[in-house]
Amino acid sequence: DAADTELAKFAAKGGKLLMMHGTEDMTVSPRTSELYYQGLQASLGGPTVESFVRYYLVPGFAHSISSTFNAQWDQLSALEAWVERDIDPRSNQIVIDSVGVPGRSRPLCPYPTFAKYKGSGDVNTAASFVCASS
Repeated sequence: DAADTELAKFAAKGGKLLMMHGTEDMTVSPRTSELYYQGLQASLGGPTVESFVRYYLVPGFAHSISSTFNAQWDQLSALEAWVERDIDPRSNQIVIDSVGVPGRSRPLCPYPTFAKYKGSGDVNTAASFVCASS
């Protein structure tokens, strides 16, 4: 579709896209972002999408704020590092909760992986989690 064509042009010029959606979003279903991302992969090809898009699905996060897990993330610095220094934000991103348990952190896992507790360590610290597949 037209959006895919425009994103292909965007990618060809070195553009990078970060997408984040919360699993508890009741305003816009997280399934819409998942389907959009999968559609990009089908239309442009997985390797092309992998070269310029990172999509993160955040458990507990709602539309813009959540009382369960309000994910705070410095996406501008992540994008800047990816574009300017080729530092891939796939494996080094952390979100910090500012409401539910202030200061609680989790790794920001690229779709379709998710943060899984390692089985030991502080349950409120990102270091106690790993990005896992289902």
